[in-house]
Amino acid sequence: MPIPERFRLPKPTPQQLAELGELCDQIEDALESGDDASSLLARWHARTSRKCETHEFTNYWKTTDKEQFVLSAWVPEPLLVEDLTYREAADVIEVLTTTGFDEEHQSEYYVSWLETQFPNANICDLVFWPDIWFGDASLFRDENGAFKPDLQLSCDQILAYAMEKSGRKLEDRPRDVSLPLPHPT
Repeated sequence: MPIPERFRLPKPTPQQLAELGELCDQIEDALESGDDASSLLARWHARTSRKCETHEFTNYWKTTDKEQFVLSAWVPEPLLVEDLTYREAADVIEVLTTTGFDEEHQSEYYVSWLETQFPNANICDLVFWPDIWFGDASLFRDENGAFKPDLQLSCDQILAYAMEKSGRKLEDRPRDVSLPLPHPT
């Protein structure tokens, strides 16, 4: 399942990406040399969706590369979709849990997007660390700490738990999803 068309991230042009990469370098250089970077930061913030703190420019390389840092600042903040359908949400979860995304910023965006659609559901933990989400490692891990291959939540189950936890129940949701584990308190 692909991401539904209306939720696909816009792609920057190669020129936009190059300009932001160069501006990132200029900001980083100015900050590291102790120069005033306020005009450079203003230019950056005029071209990006996410406001970056100055420390991010001098530390991003510890966790990602420059291109992913630039892309993560360029993508828009996720908004609540009032008319979201169950199938659309399930399609996003399906991509996140199976094929994944080509780029790191896409995964980050869609996890954040799901968190926006289902507030307080902590979907990141539900998808990637269900033992933490359910508060019981023995449900998902064997005695050596490895994940049990026989217990993996389906997209429908993930979405059902997320809807239950967040209180947002999509109108067109299936009513017969079997939830194999007790809902955490």
